[in-house]
Amino acid sequence: MAHQDPLRDIRHLLHELAQPLAAVTGLVDLLLLDRQLDAEIFEDIRMISEKLDQVLEIISRIREIVRAHTQALEEEALTRTAHALSEHP
Repeated sequence: MAHQDPLRDIRHLLHELAQPLAAVTGLVDLLLLDRQLDAEIFEDIRMISEKLDQVLEIISRIREIVRAHTQALEEEALTRTAHALSEHP
């Protein structure tokens, strides 16, 4: 991974983190459909499902922060470029 664009690196790492968690979440959801599970085991799996959802929500919020920051940087660069072009017709 090149370190020239830290925000791109962060987005990539968030993606790499979210993908296996989403797969595990799917498997946990399938386990929750098993009506033959012991009540205690079912409750443990339900708790795992909730925690996975919380982690995925945190990842989503970080993605939004990075996206907003990236957009602000791009807008700032466009403003600087427009300003520089207007000074040197």
